[in-house]
Amino acid sequence: MIERLFIHLGSAYEQPCSWLVWSEQEQEIIASGELANAGELSSLTERAGNRPVEVLVSSAALAMTQVTLPEKGQRQALKALPFMLEEQLVDNVEQMHFVVGAREGEQLNVVAVTHEQMQNWLEWLTEAGLKARVIVPDCLALPLADCQWAAMMFGRELLLRTSVGSGQSIPADWSEVIVPRLLPTGGDEQVSVATYTSMTIPGTQVHEQPLELPLQVLARGLPQAGINLLSGVYKPKRELSKHLILWRNAAIAAGIVVVLALANKGINIYRMDAQIAELKAQTESIYRKAVPGSSRIVNLRSQMKSELGKLQGQGGGDRLFAMLVSLEGSFNQVPELRPDSLRFDSNRGELRMQVSAKSYGQIERFRELAGKDFDVSAGAMNSSDDQVTSTLTLRSL
Repeated sequence: MIERLFIHLGSAYEQPCSWLVWSEQEQEIIASGELANAGELSSLTERAGNRPVEVLVSSAALAMTQVTLPEKGQRQALKALPFMLEEQLVDNVEQMHFVVGAREGEQLNVVAVTHEQMQNWLEWLTEAGLKARVIVPDCLALPLADCQWAAMMFGRELLLRTSVGSGQSIPADWSEVIVPRLLPTGGDEQVSVATYTSMTIPGTQVHEQPLELPLQVLARGLPQAGINLLSGVYKPKRELSKHLILWRNAAIAAGIVVVLALANKGINIYRMDAQIAELKAQTESIYRKAVPGSSRIVNLRSQMKSELGKLQGQGGGDRLFAMLVSLEGSFNQVPELRPDSLRFDSNRGELRMQVSAKSYGQIERFRELAGKDFDVSAGAMNSSDDQVTSTLTLRSL
């Protein structure tokens, strides 16, 4: 019986993690559940056993975009890909991992994620004794089911897949504002949407799919996602063959015998272990004083990162929502303009939007209206296929 373990990770250590064991042969759920945070992933180690581990990650931690790249000469052009996307991304491209997705005509889908976020996900799994076979953005595992879009509620997020290789995760409270802006303009034909939870999306033709557990839907669709973040520097190394492993184990055993024969070395190791234990106790004591109410320490390093993240991120969400509310009037006055992606930097108080419209004048009109409430700067404008795109950066006055 072929069984697989699926795990869904959030972007932060303290966010809940869902899991599901799926039988490929029987097409049914063997077991499922939810963990309070990434520190509890170790409870899945025994359950993983010899099953392949496939990981889905929150699309809210990723940037998904497209670049115009002819298929001819693609291999050479891919080397310059980070610099082609530099204006569209808030983070420094040198600190980001880029993965090429599916091609749609002249458009090539690209997923970008910071190295820090990738290393966090891999660190959580490694500390739990889990090894991922693939890591896939959750929205791209939504089956399109012969529709143009696919949508599903996952916790407090709306997962939206807008093509074979693009999509995003939108806070549920803001879906009514953001989703209409993503719909194509100028055509009479409505976008067909495969929905996996009960919902209505104005301006679209909804095709309701069988209601199942959200993670079960993603488990079914993951093989057709067409992308794996474990590429490049994160591509897993090939495992040694069974025969080599046996010889390696024998060599390790021989090495241990030699080490144990050296009594003086053993004494030094014992002393070092005692010092490490003492330092660990002191570190945990300092952490409890710095974070009152911390009774249980599972992974000191990850928990310290989590607490620092909370301090650094305070207030960012409120400022983003306030900026979006202020921009609603500008969007209403220029209905032909729509945002393709949003990135908010809470440290700078800066909102970066990639927008598209039918003409340069519409983008300039929106920039003039938004300039009443914000300091607006625009990147280069590009025109292709009767569409003009640009990147706008807004800061509060």
